[in-house]
Amino acid sequence: MGSEGLSTKEQEALTRIRKFVTRTRGLIGELSAEDLTEKGGVNPYMAKALGMKTIEEVVEFFVNRRIERSLGTSFGNVLNDVIKILLGGLKGGLLVQKYGNWISWWDVVLLDRKAVISVKSGPADMDKDQVIYFAQRAREAKEKGFHPFLVFAYGKHAFPVIEGYLRKEGFDPEKHLLIGKTVFEHFLASPEYYKDVLNLFSIAGAEVGDVFEFIEKKIIVLTEELKKKYNNDVNRMLEDMF
Repeated sequence: MGSEGLSTKEQEALTRIRKFVTRTRGLIGELSAEDLTEKGGVNPYMAKALGMKTIEEVVEFFVNRRIERSLGTSFGNVLNDVIKILLGGLKGGLLVQKYGNWISWWDVVLLDRKAVISVKSGPADMDKDQVIYFAQRAREAKEKGFHPFLVFAYGKHAFPVIEGYLRKEGFDPEKHLLIGKTVFEHFLASPEYYKDVLNLFSIAGAEVGDVFEFIEKKIIVLTEELKKKYNNDVNRMLEDMF
């Protein structure tokens, strides 16, 4: 597995992914015991409600939870950027001077296709109000001569609320909704290209190293530090958070 033979766009996308993975490792490395006990990293009420009986259980649960929450939004931005790069698009904000403020809302603009795209990380990311707001923006784009798309970076099917309210707002999901591999099938005429995209993420992960192993080592270090500080008494540790 390596970066040899990648296209210019794929190399650019890989660079963006590398930055994220490197940042992830840095975030894990910087995590301290004080982040858990002094800065709200551990919710003592939740720890009690979930029946956590050891410091090991508390640290493992809340370290993983903290990392996932910290990375969730930023990873959505990575997926957004990767799709924009691979499709050869531009961010709407870069085109305001020529097309007006309306275009700044769109994540990806494909000028050659007169298409605008709103990118979401997964089908569960939208509720009724968000779909209706998308439809408002989509109507505006159509008035300007652009075809609007709602794109989900992965998944197979959209939640019923999404397709239902798109139809109610006058947007046929068959023409305006793309999910997972159909994104690349539609824009690149390559239904299997999603495998190449997954490979880009694999390359970046392999270059930076086993992040999961790094997390496990961090959990061990923090657990031993807190066990020593609180004499291996989980109740004492949780009570010290008040």
